[in-house]
Amino acid sequence: MKKTILIIAALLVVSLFAGCANPPPEEPTESAWKFTVGEKEFTIDGLREMESVTIKLEKKGEVNSYTGVPLSELLTKAGITDFEKLTLEAEDGYSGSINKEEALHNNSILCYALDGEDLSSEKNAPLMFVSEKASTKSWVGKLKIIRVGE
Repeated sequence: MKKTILIIAALLVVSLFAGCANPPPEEPTESAWKFTVGEKEFTIDGLREMESVTIKLEKKGEVNSYTGVPLSELLTKAGITDFEKLTLEAEDGYSGSINKEEALHNNSILCYALDGEDLSSEKNAPLMFVSEKASTKSWVGKLKIIRVGE
C-alpha cells in the first residue's frame, strides 16, 4: 500500500513539473502587428519609425488629431503606382474601398495615434486608415491588408 501511495505521489510531482515546462504561449504584443500593402509586409514598429504627420479631422461632429504615415508613402515603398482603387481590410474582415485620388491625398494616413495617444479602442487599435478626402465609411480600424484593385 505504501509503495502505491509513493508511486502516485511521484507521478503527481512529475506531472506538475511537466506542466510548468511548457507555459502557454504569450499573446502577441501590439508592436508585433503586421499589415500588408500590396505584396509588401510592414510592422507597426516599422511604421512608427517613418516620418509621421498629424492631421485634424472631424468624425461624427468631433474633431481629433490623428498621427500616422501618409498612405502614399507606403504605396511608394510597396512599389504600387498603377491602380484605380484600393480595398482596405480589417482583421475581422470589414473592408472599405478608396479610389486613387483619395489614396494619394496628403491627408490620407495610416494612423497609429489619436490625440497624442496610441490608438486604444478594441475597434481600431493598433492601426487605422483615416482620410480627409475619403468617406468615413472607408476609415478602417485594425487594418491588416491593403489590396490593389484595377
